Amino acid sequence: MELIRFDMQNETMAMALLPLYQTYEAEISEDELDEFYPEDCFNDLFEYFQEYFEGKTTYICVIDGEYRGFVAFHIDTDEMPGYADGYRGWGHLAEIYMDKKSRGLGLGKILVKKAEEELIKLGVRDIHLMNILPSNCDFWKAVGYTDTGKIVPEEDGRVFEKHL
Repeated sequence: MELIRFDMQNETMAMALLPLYQTYEAEISEDELDEFYPEDCFNDLFEYFQEYFEGKTTYICVIDGEYRGFVAFHIDTDEMPGYADGYRGWGHLAEIYMDKKSRGLGLGKILVKKAEEELIKLGVRDIHLMNILPSNCDFWKAVGYTDTGKIVPEEDGRVFEKHL
């Protein structure tokens, strides 16, 4: 297993990450992949994908040459806010995903640790995230995040925090 930093300018890398991202988006929306991303919408999807990852640091978990998961994070600013209000200057874990066959192996914890280490290098000591899947609450608690009880109504997600 290796973690590689995503480079949006690398078209091969972007095209390899895109299907994993599509699977992630379909899974959190509880839609079938082909319903969520019709084939005739590829250009719109790719443009959204590029805009979404622009300005975020993303690491990809690669096993045997296959992209299995990713974590995307940034510092919450006015120009690039996180999902919850009141966290300017904090680190924001924007997305984390592991494909179904790679779950339960501790890889998600490795991705979170990598994001935290990188944010610490940038001088960040507090991180927040929004969890929209109730089944993931135990994961976030296991890696040291606290459920604040705050809800982001637009996303129907719970805010978690961690002080590093």
